[in-house]
Amino acid sequence: MSGLISYSELQQSAPLPVAIDYPAALALRQMALIQGKLPKYLLAPEVSALHHYVPDLHRRMLLATLWNTYICINEALALTLSDFSLVPP
Repeated sequence: MSGLISYSELQQSAPLPVAIDYPAALALRQMALIQGKLPKYLLAPEVSALHHYVPDLHRRMLLATLWNTYICINEALALTLSDFSLVPP
């Protein structure tokens, strides 16, 4: 387990701000909501803030997996450790 970092180290190294034009993204989301046919969604800064404040590392990993892979919750819950490649490419 020497490759693992503690929660306090992770929390200190995880910056909250995301480099994005938030007003433009918010305006784009508002336009999508007016159409009515598109689903509601979170913006990248909102997901970053949500991810930053999740205290449990297991839930943080689940949230990161859902966000980065676009899989459904049932698919994510069916994943096992062998489904992940934990070495850099």
